[in-house]
Amino acid sequence: MNSKTLAACFSALALMLGEATAAYAASTAIWLGGVDPVVQKDRHTDNPADYMDLFKPNAPWTTAASGVTAFKISTQLVLRGTDEQLKTVIDGLKSRHIAMAIELGVIPYSDRCGKGSEGYSAPLAVETVAKRIKSLGGQLDYVAMDEPVTWGHAKTGKNAQGFYYCEYAVTELANQAAPKIAILQRYFPNVQIGEIDAVNGRYPHLGNDIIGFIDALHKQTGVKPAFVHADVAWDSSWRPMLEDLTRRLRARGVRVGVVFDGDLNATSDGQWVAQALERYRLITGDPNTKPDDLVFQTWSPRPTHMLPETDPSAWTYAARYAVTAPH
Repeated sequence: MNSKTLAACFSALALMLGEATAAYAASTAIWLGGVDPVVQKDRHTDNPADYMDLFKPNAPWTTAASGVTAFKISTQLVLRGTDEQLKTVIDGLKSRHIAMAIELGVIPYSDRCGKGSEGYSAPLAVETVAKRIKSLGGQLDYVAMDEPVTWGHAKTGKNAQGFYYCEYAVTELANQAAPKIAILQRYFPNVQIGEIDAVNGRYPHLGNDIIGFIDALHKQTGVKPAFVHADVAWDSSWRPMLEDLTRRLRARGVRVGVVFDGDLNATSDGQWVAQALERYRLITGDPNTKPDDLVFQTWSPRPTHMLPETDPSAWTYAARYAVTAPH
């Protein structure tokens, strides 16, 4: 091969790699979520006190908001928040062209099992959520099923309140979820359904079970989940499962996401946000784990404020960092 031919090959390869990188960057989605006032009240706290300020017209997160694809709200906010609170969220997201997402238990609990556990909901809760958002002029764009495999299948025995987990087989789990998905699609025909579930080295079968669940759901309902977001147990041996799950989900055309958060034992908001961003850099810097969806979500007491985006201890700082970073 002469030098001209070799140079042409390298040029073509560089162009292909550049196009692939650009395509990835264009398709990367950034999600954001925080602890709303209803959940705060349940936890007997008032932090982050500025959660509702996010949705005011001149809230100081313009750069972050310009690149956030979806904002994830809680089921509690929809079921128990005031009309004013929910309408403020709906209008604030619409004005910023940010899609609305919700994390929602789609496995109904019964007297036999599931009460008091994450991942489950009251038999009528899903329709109540859809109906209320619709009635206030909202558009539900994404639903992340709340860890159905972890809580509906993998967990065994009783929960802290003394109720049994359901321990469904993944095929039965899909049967339980299917009618709830149909309800959501009736209210919001274009809604994208996916799931968030744990990646935890202490449960080595979880990766296979997540794949089994989405395959069963697709076979039984014709609905292929649009995404799977990994809630990583960072204190476990998580990498092998995440790499395997990423590869298998991509082979099925399912978007892969990772939740970036800090540790419960962080001693300050700044440390918590820094931990989340360290994990963001670690995961996005590895081609074996680089996700399609970058999910900045907190369920913990930190950070205690969302704003402003220029404050390294505020949660919108993390979203701004991701928005402005090369993908």
